[in-house]
Amino acid sequence: MRSRSELPRWRADWPHAWLAPALAAACWSLALASSAEPATQRSLVFIGGPLVLLAGLHARLGEYLHGRARERLAVLPVAPARHFAAGLRAHRHGLLLALLCGALGVCLGGTAAGGDPIAAALLAGDFVWLCVLAAVVEPAIPAAAAYGGRRFPEAHPIRQAQAQLGGGWTSAEATVHLYAPALGLGLATLLAMPGQLALALLAGGQALAGLHVGLLLLPLAIAGLVRMAAPRVYGLGFFEAVAWLAEATRSLAGPPEPPPRPVWVARLRSPATRLLATQWLRLTPVPMLRLALLIAWAGYLLLRAAPPGGPAIAVSLGLAALWLAPLQTLARQRRRNAATLAGLPLPAAQRAGRSPGLTLAIAGVPALLLLALLGRVYLP
Repeated sequence: MRSRSELPRWRADWPHAWLAPALAAACWSLALASSAEPATQRSLVFIGGPLVLLAGLHARLGEYLHGRARERLAVLPVAPARHFAAGLRAHRHGLLLALLCGALGVCLGGTAAGGDPIAAALLAGDFVWLCVLAAVVEPAIPAAAAYGGRRFPEAHPIRQAQAQLGGGWTSAEATVHLYAPALGLGLATLLAMPGQLALALLAGGQALAGLHVGLLLLPLAIAGLVRMAAPRVYGLGFFEAVAWLAEATRSLAGPPEPPPRPVWVARLRSPATRLLATQWLRLTPVPMLRLALLIAWAGYLLLRAAPPGGPAIAVSLGLAALWLAPLQTLARQRRRNAATLAGLPLPAAQRAGRSPGLTLAIAGVPALLLLALLGRVYLP
């Protein structure tokens, strides 16, 4: 049963909250597998960890200010604390997924390079500690964006900074959204560095001492103070920042003119298939590039002599997820499609907004490539 203090939220229109961290973790795993030196691997963990978190940062923070629920509910007399809590729920899910993808990538890459699962687990500990600090600090990013995303007087220092840092890319009030995510994640990375040093010293054989505890707890306490201030700062600018952000988003997107359909889509006989194919092309960025990457990577695995290892399998899963992601977007359009197709003389499945043929064609590509790869590995 939903708590009375919770606000409803609409699901995001993009799957980047899980797709981008998975792809970043797969590439990170490949980089870790390329070197067996512990010092190099630890440096790669230090560099790659923030990149994995940055990959899905916008998607998991979107419900705080960018989400449709915030724009549509901001006109109601609802306390900003409830909006903050609604965004925090989506944020936790996305961060947990990024943590799992990153930790799995470190374990696979570290094990493939050195063959020592314990050493790989110790490397994953550095990334987990970064995620702990990120979980505490990241809610301050939308708080700072809400406070700095308002319109200030012309002589105000924040207004001058908005005008200078915008660069003409967006409106002055939305400039803070260009910088706050990276700066917030940079603060989390900075606070995680002493704890990662303490973990490295402990992994090197030092006994636990007060120095190690201080390196772990002091940055965590600083992050806790930032987290405590986040809801209050968020409430100071929420209502005004959401309005300016929505206006900047519409101005940047331009008029709602969809691109023309390709010729082959117009030749499809079924109206339902034409509708879903059009939605697939318009709602999926660079669909043909995704297909080309998946086929090229599968061809590389089929032609090389060695069987695929853990990092190669991780990249394969990431590319397959990138190709299959539009199925999630099309599923969210099913109810709207059913209302459009209800009056046409079509089979019941198509009037319900489903197209089994198109779904099978999209899902069949990675399935066929998987069968070919399995045959290449296990059949003589």
